[in-house]
Amino acid sequence: MSQSSAPRPPLTLGTNILYGVGSVAFGIHVAALSSLLMLFFNQVVGLPAAWVGAAMMVTLMFDAICDPLIGEWSDHSRSRWGRRHPFMYASAVPIAFAFYFLWNPPHGWSNQSLFIYLVALLVTVRLLLNLYEIPSTALAPELTLDYDQRTRLMSSRFFFGTLGGAGMGVLALQVFLARTRPIPSD
Repeated sequence: MSQSSAPRPPLTLGTNILYGVGSVAFGIHVAALSSLLMLFFNQVVGLPAAWVGAAMMVTLMFDAICDPLIGEWSDHSRSRWGRRHPFMYASAVPIAFAFYFLWNPPHGWSNQSLFIYLVALLVTVRLLLNLYEIPSTALAPELTLDYDQRTRLMSSRFFFGTLGGAGMGVLALQVFLARTRPIPSD
């Protein structure tokens, strides 16, 4: 019997939970970029909505090209940590910095400069997130060959991703978009 078809021990609850927790960032990303990005860059930063939408479109087009390449790269990588983990480890800290800078654009820049900044940061955020998310998702079938265990792994992944997105929604409404007292005009 080859090593790939040898029976493996069942996955523990801890493995399921730890595997799922990794997708919290993806849930936060989806909630933030799908519902807050347009509002923030249009209403707070002042970039025209069409420009924000164009930046999002350019980023998604970049994703359509880049995602299969990341998957192919991950599939053919070899390291002492396996073929998926180096991508996940390398992207975790940089994504936090890129996400921070996405939501803290420079002040006083022209619309053209802000558009370029937004495209660059969106591409960076999505690239780094996909360098984590694509190998992480591909890891499930490598953890177990059992259909039911893979289903539990993916359920854990979707649960924690949804939890992260819901948490971002609550945080946005209770902290970032909380009602404040009006600023008195002079």
